[in-house]
Amino acid sequence: MKKKTLLFLSLAFSVLLILGCAEKQEHDITHPADYAAYLAPRTDAALQKCNEEIAFWKNKQSRTPDSETCKLRIAGLLSSRFMLTGRIEDIFASDSVYRSVLAASGNENASVHRALAANAITQHQFGEAYQQIQKALAIGEGKASSLFMLTDVDLELGDYAGANRALNKIATRNFFPYIIRKAKIKDHEGDLDSAIVLMETALAKAKDNASLSLWTKSNLADMYGHGGRVEEAYHLYLDILKTNPDYDYALKGIAWIAFSHDHRYAEARHIAQYINQKRATPDMHLLLAKIAGAENNMTEKIKELRVFDSLANSPRYGDMYNKYLALMQVEDFSNPAKTIALAKREIQNRPTPQSYDLLAWGYFHEGKYAEALEVAEDFLVDKTFEPDVLFHLGMIYKANGQTGKARTYFRSAEKSAFELGPAVTQKIKEALGNS
Repeated sequence: MKKKTLLFLSLAFSVLLILGCAEKQEHDITHPADYAAYLAPRTDAALQKCNEEIAFWKNKQSRTPDSETCKLRIAGLLSSRFMLTGRIEDIFASDSVYRSVLAASGNENASVHRALAANAITQHQFGEAYQQIQKALAIGEGKASSLFMLTDVDLELGDYAGANRALNKIATRNFFPYIIRKAKIKDHEGDLDSAIVLMETALAKAKDNASLSLWTKSNLADMYGHGGRVEEAYHLYLDILKTNPDYDYALKGIAWIAFSHDHRYAEARHIAQYINQKRATPDMHLLLAKIAGAENNMTEKIKELRVFDSLANSPRYGDMYNKYLALMQVEDFSNPAKTIALAKREIQNRPTPQSYDLLAWGYFHEGKYAEALEVAEDFLVDKTFEPDVLFHLGMIYKANGQTGKARTYFRSAEKSAFELGPAVTQKIKEALGNS
């Protein structure tokens, strides 16, 4: 009997060992050998080319100072360089050049109004973007392009009905600009499966345009991740880097997979630090703070958060980082009053469900559970399907004694564990265990 027991225990241990190995193999998606070449020091070819083109057109403009063509090329290239480096000063310079063109043309240039709208969206100046698009529509030239941008702006402002109205005015629907915006709308409506199908269709149409193809692949990879298709997302990010080794957004996607899915924090930090040294934006410090928190290194986490806070609060960034500053204040610095103030400012700028979520979350952390619930039921329930909002709804309902609804929202949020990250996922597990 003893031998049989030992044999059974031995077999059971072997099975557990095999299952453990299989689980580990399934769990690890990122492999440093796949992307090590993209983390090596090198000249950024895209940035070098952009700088050369700016120098060329500035030299040409010096000989023909009033050339509208030169000005427009320079303004567009400055906007492009911002996307490569994150230097917000390039957007300011681009705006200045575009406005000088408008002044010379008596404000009669729809394409320049659209360009200014695009720059305004980048700076989270959505009211300004809306005004610029209305001016472009009034002029009439390139109406379809203006309607596409109006769709973008309406989505950012939370006017989803307006976004649908603008898009429905487009007669030809089987082409790239229409399809990607229809995908955005489906995603906002919580229909991720349809959004993915549309983005896959868009990718097929963009196959002969390198820049559009890269942009579409990066958006599709994000959607795959949100839908739990993390391995597909990873391989799509790698495919992007194979085409353009300097496409840092794809590296950031891989860093998130290493962090949130594989829990390989040192590797995620290695990638994030590489990106951070290349780009001038504050956001990588947030990821580095999350990584430090997952490693239980609170000193490093607070250090990174304070760096982010200092950079993101710079007047040059305006309202670009309000959401993240608001969440940081309430979740990391226990300052709900500041979160509520930032939330109200965001609501003025863009009255989206996500902006109202910040207000409800601030009230929740201030202990004003009834006020949090009122905001949630008026502006959040059935109006957004973002996983962080679903988690917040669960916490708000739980605090108000509605445990059944709380569990429903926790379960919905739990399906997006990859998108939420380890810390929030753990909070969801604890909430479900205690409810």
